[in-house]
Amino acid sequence: MQIGQYLCAFIIFVSTLLTSHRNGNGVPSSANYVKHGAVTRHQSYTRIPDVQYGDAGNNDNLLDAYLPDDRNSHTKVIVYIHGGSWVQGDKTEFPKPLIEELVGKRKYALASLNYRLVKDGKNIFPAQIEDVKKALAFISAHAAEYRYNGNSFALIGASAGAHLAMLYAYGYDSLKQVKTVVDIFGPTDLSDETVRKAGSESNDIISNFLGTTEASVKIVEQASPYFQLTSQTGVPTILFHGTADELVHVNQSEKLYKKLQDLGIPSQIKLYPGEKHELRPPVAAGVFATMIAWLEKYYP
Repeated sequence: MQIGQYLCAFIIFVSTLLTSHRNGNGVPSSANYVKHGAVTRHQSYTRIPDVQYGDAGNNDNLLDAYLPDDRNSHTKVIVYIHGGSWVQGDKTEFPKPLIEELVGKRKYALASLNYRLVKDGKNIFPAQIEDVKKALAFISAHAAEYRYNGNSFALIGASAGAHLAMLYAYGYDSLKQVKTVVDIFGPTDLSDETVRKAGSESNDIISNFLGTTEASVKIVEQASPYFQLTSQTGVPTILFHGTADELVHVNQSEKLYKKLQDLGIPSQIKLYPGEKHELRPPVAAGVFATMIAWLEKYYP
């Protein structure tokens, strides 16, 4: 569930493809919103870093907000959830060129989240889902003040973050605010033998996340997007996966995609032959283009 190599490649490649959309319309008042970081003014949006959305210590309940100049109560919000095997990673992983494209040019509001990470047996599941819920509630609560639609979210996640995005959307979004999910090689069924082989890295990671080595206990079902997905809870979902992924078997995406299709939920899967648990620059470019097209269709 590591994403660092993918993001580095992604940044290098898409930075050569994107240009910022300039327009410059003033800095929002952020005295009540920002808690720690300094507001940064860009030519077409404002960055408000280190906003505290919950009461967890350290940096666990912070988010970075990116607000476009030309926004109003209809401006839609995208939320990014980072990867890192639920034990590492940071909100700053979201690549700047993609921020420039989504916020600066396409005028989405964006939030990139930290959440509690598992460490020494603490913060095991469902701490992460609780944090996602807190973050979305916080963003909703500030919608009128900062001029965006606080009742509509697209969730983008990578690896462990994609797992959390899908899981929240399918199983824990009681307010039905999530309208679509972008999944970049996230695990979907934490009981499946493809990721639970004894002695495998993926099995160790999942056992650490859940606080149990058992693959058949109830918490495994509660933590698996595949089992939480129903015709009532499903939302349009696009899945990206390398067929040679050594950490999250491609079966995880294929299995979920089949269920989405069987339930009649709009969905798309993009498989990349021979790619592992990272996406090289040429593939990353395709992921980016397809992601944008998906958002234009299901979250314009």
